[in-house]
Amino acid sequence: MLSFHIGSDFAPDARIEKGYLDALSAADWPAAVISAASAKASPKLDPSGMKMNGPYDYVPPNYWYDKAHKDAGGAWNFNSETSAGPDIPTMDTLKRMMTPAELETLWKNPAAPQYHRSESETFANLKIFGDALGGRYGKPTSLDDFVRKAQLAQYENVRAEFEAHSRNFTDSKDPSTGLIYWMLNSGWTSLHWQLFDAYLDQNGSYFGAKKANEPLHIQYSYDTKSAEVVNSTAKKASGLTASVELYNTDGTKKFSKTKKNLSVNGGGAHAKALDIGKVSGLSSTYLAKLVLTDSAGKEVSRNVYWLSTKDDKLNWSKSDWYYTPTSSYADLSGLSKLGAAKVGTTATSAPGPDGTTVTTVKLTNTSPGKTPAFMVDTHLVDSAGAPVLPVSWSDNQVSLWPGESVTLTATYRTADLHGSAPSVRVAGWNTGTRTVRG
Repeated sequence: MLSFHIGSDFAPDARIEKGYLDALSAADWPAAVISAASAKASPKLDPSGMKMNGPYDYVPPNYWYDKAHKDAGGAWNFNSETSAGPDIPTMDTLKRMMTPAELETLWKNPAAPQYHRSESETFANLKIFGDALGGRYGKPTSLDDFVRKAQLAQYENVRAEFEAHSRNFTDSKDPSTGLIYWMLNSGWTSLHWQLFDAYLDQNGSYFGAKKANEPLHIQYSYDTKSAEVVNSTAKKASGLTASVELYNTDGTKKFSKTKKNLSVNGGGAHAKALDIGKVSGLSSTYLAKLVLTDSAGKEVSRNVYWLSTKDDKLNWSKSDWYYTPTSSYADLSGLSKLGAAKVGTTATSAPGPDGTTVTTVKLTNTSPGKTPAFMVDTHLVDSAGAPVLPVSWSDNQVSLWPGESVTLTATYRTADLHGSAPSVRVAGWNTGTRTVRG
């Protein structure tokens, strides 16, 4: 245990504080004692050095990079609880937890009260999220379209939340000293505040967080339009090569830049790798592929972004305790114009340690043209097509350009197959769906 908080949203008064401090002293408590999880101080203890400013509902990815509004939740100080709120589970989970009528309402009328959200009027519906989803990606045309767009929105948002905090961790002024995601998971079937659902399935939010927290990581900064490398390992990393490529939605490459011999200290240090600047000829929606290789040329981090020439604009003057409204949205609707891509898939399984099985999956974009296979999701399923859960993926929801391959591993308890042979279901934004035996 790192510390003990004697207050949460508020710090205790002198009487309650004394009771805590006397008891902790009598117990020879060895760790730090903190007044509150918010920016409060009790009579004897110093200010906590933490904040609890939210948000708790949808904000766009660039929100997290703001440091000008000190009553908001940007990446500075230690944020004790924060997230962009709604979290739509996978289609597998939605069909387990909701009736057909509820699913119809989910995508057609996000402003309707949602039983699987909250009794609180503030969080009763998905209107803020639904408005942003339609405004940024285009109005959903079906339940499938709603869910796939939700996964993109959740991936990019959670990734940005963690990446902004990681980049600012070592800032000399207002460093982001810590972040607690609100919340890790929910105790029941929910439509918000979770990185994995009640059935332990993982969606865009989970894999966005996983990507952002790679030990040695290349990332895009929404505020400076640059590529940064963050090194969360204990050792300095040297001899790195960072590259950035920008593509229009028709697959045309519009920008390519590389920086070699990059070094980044350990312990959470970061270094700007490349300035992207203003690039002419970009489609309103475009893709950015960032790759980091080590001194031997091995890829150690790969990160794909879907961006717009039109930034999200936040209406800071209308901020409330739980979110800041978006006055105009980025245009990501061009993703719907991506051409079809083909993904070749092979899968093999072998016994792992301690009663586990490891399934190795190789994905290859076999398309003859320029179109990437975008956000390809792999799910381990049994012979009936039901997800095998829980499972630990080395990576997931990946994007591949023609000729590119990636190898993923899934580790899970053999007993969770219940005698079935494992299979892998592969489904991307523009690839269709297929299942292969593992």
